[in-house]
Amino acid sequence: MKKLFLTAAVALFFAFNAHALVVNGSSTVTVQGDNIKQADQNAKTGALINALYNYFSRQAEEQGGEVPEITSEYFKFIRSYKIVDRRYSHGTITYSVIADVDKLSLSDVNYMIKSRTDNAVYVIDSAHDTYETNSAIANALKKYSFSTKKQMEFLSSVADSAIPDLVYSAFQNSAAQYLFDIKAETSFSGGKCTATLNVRIAGKAKEYPSQKTSGEGTGQSQASCVATAIYNAMELALYSVREGAIPAPSLDRELTKITLTAANYANFATPKNLMETLKNKTFITSYSIKGFAEKSLDVEAEIYVSPDMLLKKLQGIEKNYGFKASKLEGGNILLDFTPQE
Repeated sequence: MKKLFLTAAVALFFAFNAHALVVNGSSTVTVQGDNIKQADQNAKTGALINALYNYFSRQAEEQGGEVPEITSEYFKFIRSYKIVDRRYSHGTITYSVIADVDKLSLSDVNYMIKSRTDNAVYVIDSAHDTYETNSAIANALKKYSFSTKKQMEFLSSVADSAIPDLVYSAFQNSAAQYLFDIKAETSFSGGKCTATLNVRIAGKAKEYPSQKTSGEGTGQSQASCVATAIYNAMELALYSVREGAIPAPSLDRELTKITLTAANYANFATPKNLMETLKNKTFITSYSIKGFAEKSLDVEAEIYVSPDMLLKKLQGIEKNYGFKASKLEGGNILLDFTPQE
């Protein structure tokens, strides 16, 4: 059972400073249907994702725990990046990048990334086991918050077996929460195609209602056309799954409000820009100005973390942004922009 995903040739180095880490990553993708622009974007995105994966792999080694499922949402932690190599050769595009990444702990990531996923693995009949089809299925699962992080590990334990009992036994022994067993019937004619899927869904302790859906697609090649149709059919199946049997995981966090008081800043733009930075980094989810006076600004912010954890996060970046964070009476936080000697 062959499974091909985004091919990554990863070169790796680390450089340290007080608040960031420089790491690099590479990615090579195949140009599909002469769509060089899309392949170019996929290769660059893949390189950035691999750079972040390298960073979190090191954090996992040092702190324990698992590497998170890296998505483009994690790009907010990249301060800057440089493309060090870009090549087009024999129908493939390769990118290598160096990224300057904010220093983060794995515990911070749980609070700073909004998305939550359920771990899932899948199998599809051998007739439709292609690169294009696997990419389509993985993308559909991702859209509905199913992570395929455990897929390669699961497939290695299946060992090319088409025997259902062995597949389900491998799933039970895997770290995944759900198994999608996909059977497809497809047709292709004149650049148009259809796909009918029968998707059997199992959890560790129970089976869920099977989903039978159909989708249509178009494409310059039969492979890309069928993959599009399978994606559309899989998307319908997953929509039904999330609406009924397996609701999407909740954020499981409580939203609270806190007042941040900025003081002794040089100009109004300084605390305003900091608030935007905190929002972009997901330190806070939203904010509004409650009142201001000369050299003092009160901001009401919504947060998912505790005030103490927010204070700790702010103290971790205060040297970068020129303020000193401390707790006020009532649990609120002072951001003092008095120049430090």
